[in-house]
Amino acid sequence: MQTIGIALLGVGTVGSAVARTLQEKGDELARQTGMQLVVRWGMARHPERVIAAGLPEQAATTSLDPILEDPNVVVIVEALGGEEPAATYMKRALQAGKHVVTANKEALSKHFAELVAVAREQQRALLFEASVGAGIPLMASLRQLLSVNRIERIRGIVNGTTNFILTLMAEEGVPYHDALREAQRLGYAEPDPTADVEGLDAAYKLSILASLAAGQHLHPDRIDRRGITSVTPDQILDARTRGGAVKLIAEALRKDEEWELRVHPIFVPGSDLLAHVRLNLNAIELTCDRVGTVVLYGPGAGPAPTAAALLADVIDAVRFGPALLPEVEATS
Repeated sequence: MQTIGIALLGVGTVGSAVARTLQEKGDELARQTGMQLVVRWGMARHPERVIAAGLPEQAATTSLDPILEDPNVVVIVEALGGEEPAATYMKRALQAGKHVVTANKEALSKHFAELVAVAREQQRALLFEASVGAGIPLMASLRQLLSVNRIERIRGIVNGTTNFILTLMAEEGVPYHDALREAQRLGYAEPDPTADVEGLDAAYKLSILASLAAGQHLHPDRIDRRGITSVTPDQILDARTRGGAVKLIAEALRKDEEWELRVHPIFVPGSDLLAHVRLNLNAIELTCDRVGTVVLYGPGAGPAPTAAALLADVIDAVRFGPALLPEVEATS
């Protein structure tokens, strides 16, 4: 049995879910994989969060340094969120010879090519299955498709918060602000929901997917973006009357060697599968030159699916190392 030391950067909702999953499923994972995953460190601004997550007091740290200096830490799970210090910490972790797995779409989308380049230079894994679609095996599917296909179009619902809000507005006639409060009550939306409702979260995710398809870093700043705050009850009613729905759609379309990228709330006709994606679920269409259109559907958010995806990446990082690194070059 191989013992694999891991460290959690951030022991909030996602980091705690990783720790709990290992406490509940660690022995089962060990039997299935031959790897005993052991959390050696939990980094948090408030050490009591580490203890509250069920980790021993001696595992708590407020600094990255002891983690990087520990030779028994093989994989670092970045669960801080936000661009900084997460991007810098991931870079330092790779430079220190650690594999990195992350669910951080903002840091990854803004520093994608740089982080991949450091990982390749250090011959370490950088895996991010949980960054888009949480529990949907999207990156694994993309890797397989890209091995023999050219992706022509990416289109989908990649933000569960806005989809939940739009579903309540359409099906129950709930006003926008009341639907947002319900999303916050259920934990689907943050106290500050700006990233979700203004389309930023969807843009970060689209940037990652499109960069993988293009083989070059397509920064989220180049995405034509509009959120759902301008969607009116009349537009919702009109869409229902026409047999469809208003959805926040992220789309990347290849035009020769260029890409058009947009995140917009649009009318989706009832004949379209995306019109029937409800509540906080996600669905992503990948249109390829050989296999045609593939649709991936499932839970796009939540601590349990995200933790499961992160731990699957931990196992893959150890098994395959840098072999799974994508081809993502910096744009000129």
